[in-house]
Amino acid sequence: MKRAKQLGSVVFDMNSLFIREEMSPSNIMADTVMSAAGSHIVYEADILTPYITLDSKQYGWIREQQAEELKSMWGQIGLVFVLTYDDDSTETVRMAHEKQLALTPIYEGSDKYTAVIPLAKA
Repeated sequence: MKRAKQLGSVVFDMNSLFIREEMSPSNIMADTVMSAAGSHIVYEADILTPYITLDSKQYGWIREQQAEELKSMWGQIGLVFVLTYDDDSTETVRMAHEKQLALTPIYEGSDKYTAVIPLAKA
């Protein structure tokens, strides 16, 4: 099973992260807006992008500095990053802002975090 050892400039040096690859051809992205006349206008589109979620699971911790770098990367819209696996193969990915980034300290005041990082192949 492949694991992620680097995302962009963030190297997961404590532990590599687990990969959950998700093919989501049935997901639908939708938005509703109110027209000037007061009726709803619905926009819908299929999401055909294969997702890759990096997951530290129980003991795949990352350091606080890496968590801060990931938050900074998350805040940059439209950028792509290189995901490097433990076998040195790579893929180009983007942050999947349609999902939720989760960086959680392992206990209050800890400098180690668990991470769930949603990505999509670019």
